[in-house]
Amino acid sequence: MDKYTNPQPPEGINTSLTHPVLTLVKLLAGILVVMAAVAWLLGKSGGWLATLVPFAQEVRLSEAYPESAFDASAHPELRAYLDGLTARLIPGLDLPEGLSLRLHYQNEDIENAFATLGGNILLYKGLLRALPNENSLAMLIAHEAAHIKLRHPIRSVGQNMAISSGIKLLMGYSSIEVLGSSGLYTRLHFSRAMESEADRDALYAVYQAYGHVAGASDLFAALHARKSNDTRRKTPAFFSTHPLDQTRITALHQLAAENEWRNHQQDITPLPAAFMRWLEAE
Repeated sequence: MDKYTNPQPPEGINTSLTHPVLTLVKLLAGILVVMAAVAWLLGKSGGWLATLVPFAQEVRLSEAYPESAFDASAHPELRAYLDGLTARLIPGLDLPEGLSLRLHYQNEDIENAFATLGGNILLYKGLLRALPNENSLAMLIAHEAAHIKLRHPIRSVGQNMAISSGIKLLMGYSSIEVLGSSGLYTRLHFSRAMESEADRDALYAVYQAYGHVAGASDLFAALHARKSNDTRRKTPAFFSTHPLDQTRITALHQLAAENEWRNHQQDITPLPAAFMRWLEAE
């Protein structure tokens, strides 16, 4: 009769050589990588799909919010001056057919300006007060107008909606809020690539309007100086939505040099003598 044995397995055969905490960390890291990849894909697809929305529909979307969210009292001559400068820049922007701009002035001491849905551009008194010359003001308006021309606001909304909706669905939310409150207008963020695109188109528009680009980069240089020279000053809100570094300023000068656009300080146009008085008028 054959004899059978039941050998015992070697000690520790079912014991992992990797510490369980390290295994958990690797698992969580993998999940985060997958979520980041999904968010990136959702953002890209959402941004692209948003550009298919007709501009007229984008305008209707922006009109769902009170007009008072944009407009504030402004000196009549300031309004006329800003509108006239914008009209001077429009030909160089080469706006697509059907796309229009609406300029709004906010009588608030905030160093900010931004483009948002429906062709709306908001300029704040605090930022206008910081500008050294008309050319920097023209660059500011042209830059925000270029964001609208390139459909950056609706792309930003599409990206945010796609990412937010995707995450909420993954987390099991039963309802998804599509646009939220009017705070949407101040939550638009543009990538560095978008900022570079807007800089490029804006500089061209300034050149077309003046025949040179002198003073255009003063917009960024002046704000950067205000941020660097006064550590007690709250960082201008403009920086929260417009990433800035010396490389970006250098890129403007390089673009001008590549296109042989005149860039001499003597060509700079001063702001109207009454500009500050207009800003301070209630």
